[in-house]
Amino acid sequence: MSEGASLVMESSENGTDLSQDDNGTIVEMPEDTILSQQTSVNLVPFIGQRFVSQDAAYEFYCSFAKQCGFSIRRHRTRGKDGIGRGVTRRDFTCHRGGYPQMKLSEDGKMQRNRKSSRCGCRAYMRIVKRADFNVPEWRVTAFSNIHNHELLKANEVCLLPAYCTITPDDKARICMFAKAGMSVRQMLRLMELEKGIKLGCLPFTEIDVRNLLQSFRNVNRDNDPIDLIAMCKKLKDENPNFQYDFKLDGHNRLEHIAWTYASSVQLYVSFGDAVVFDTTHRLDAYDMLLGVWVGVDNHGMTTFFGCVLLRDENIQSFSWGLKTFLGFMKGKAPQTLLTDQNMWLKEAIAVEMPETKHAFSICHIISKFSDWFSVLLGSRYDDWKSDFYRLYGLELLEEFEEEWREMIDKYGLHDNKHIISLYALRTFWALPFLRPYFFAGG
Repeated sequence: MSEGASLVMESSENGTDLSQDDNGTIVEMPEDTILSQQTSVNLVPFIGQRFVSQDAAYEFYCSFAKQCGFSIRRHRTRGKDGIGRGVTRRDFTCHRGGYPQMKLSEDGKMQRNRKSSRCGCRAYMRIVKRADFNVPEWRVTAFSNIHNHELLKANEVCLLPAYCTITPDDKARICMFAKAGMSVRQMLRLMELEKGIKLGCLPFTEIDVRNLLQSFRNVNRDNDPIDLIAMCKKLKDENPNFQYDFKLDGHNRLEHIAWTYASSVQLYVSFGDAVVFDTTHRLDAYDMLLGVWVGVDNHGMTTFFGCVLLRDENIQSFSWGLKTFLGFMKGKAPQTLLTDQNMWLKEAIAVEMPETKHAFSICHIISKFSDWFSVLLGSRYDDWKSDFYRLYGLELLEEFEEEWREMIDKYGLHDNKHIISLYALRTFWALPFLRPYFFAGG
């Protein structure tokens, strides 16, 4: 039988024929070529390279492709599994190899498939099965890395379908977050914080997570809070260093729950002097407040310290969350704690962390200005905001006090309740009062 007749298309046919003469000649290397089992992305495929299996070759080429900016797919084989000698040759090609095929519609007319990225790229790697002393191995006999299209950047290649994989650990976390009532976007942001990676750099997308959640057919929303506790217990059984705590109310319903990871506790030891406690999110599905503790490492990257869900927004709930967090971190309180302007939380911090300098996020305060002052000040609103920014950044306390009074007089804000409140709480947000404290660049 001729070589062409013995080729079997494994997946979708695309018309590409990578023969021996397409992109290089098959060359055999000396017999002492090292058998390759690793998948290091620092190595480039070469003629004569050896692998213990097809899968090992695929993983190696896949890692190389991801480093370069493309993905691969299994293409042609010679032979069939379970027949004769089985598969004896395999081609792996660039994901843009071949061309989109035309289909016949029900009325017999030709129609195109959905939009395709295939453009006839001829980059590929071929492996052939050999046996020395009855020990089978796979050798690279042809390789070409010449593409007819632009290769993707690192932050783009991770979005290719081949690399949008969700690990079992991530699936468990997504399921746990779903039980907690988080939205998909909240899940993604929280996992970015947990992993310490930049926004949008997870190896899977929002669509991938939604598809995964769709597959969770046994999710019973009524039992989600109790299931969340069970999942935390399972994580604790699998990893004793995982920490969680919870509180049930008088009706045996989940009232509060908090959790952290061993890696987060270790990060807190090094970077827990300045902490942000973000409590600006709510889970509408259960009407619970979501609080996230984060910090900043010495590279300026966000570090995740822990999470809490609170049923009520009051001093008792915040006190429980703060106590639990301190328990996770072996009693070490941060030097400074940055939060939103929540008075219940302010009172709880004063009780549970009396030695910690508590400050309000200026971004959270400024976000309210348009509601507070835009209508009141009208065309003078932008001028007032500029004056406020200048006041905020002053160096000396005396300058702040003097120019604050001048600002009040200038805009006639003596009786404005928001201005009165801001001034009363100035030691929590104005830089002249906060400069002596460490905020990790915040």
